Amino acid sequence: MVKHIVFFRFNRELNSAKKQAYAKEIKQRLESLVGLIPEILTIEVGINYNATESSSDFALYSEFDNRNDLEKYQAHPEHLAVVPFVNSLIEERRVVDYEF
Repeated sequence: MVKHIVFFRFNRELNSAKKQAYAKEIKQRLESLVGLIPEILTIEVGINYNATESSSDFALYSEFDNRNDLEKYQAHPEHLAVVPFVNSLIEERRVVDYEF
């Protein structure tokens, strides 16, 4: 099994209200991939309520049976359709993938 965890930080010029609105939209878009990409076992987007200088704004948590399934998810057209929207809003992205 593989866990895929991504931490995102929005662009600094976005105000708090816009960050919250975009985070909710990103959450909806990513979590709706469950029915579209069969390799996803679990996917969850958490919106951070504790904004500090060192914190991320939101996180993606997902699980897959194996590395190959994670790669299929990352290359899937439905996932790739969400990527440009997210990338247009963030300044930082950190990823951890591990087997368990």
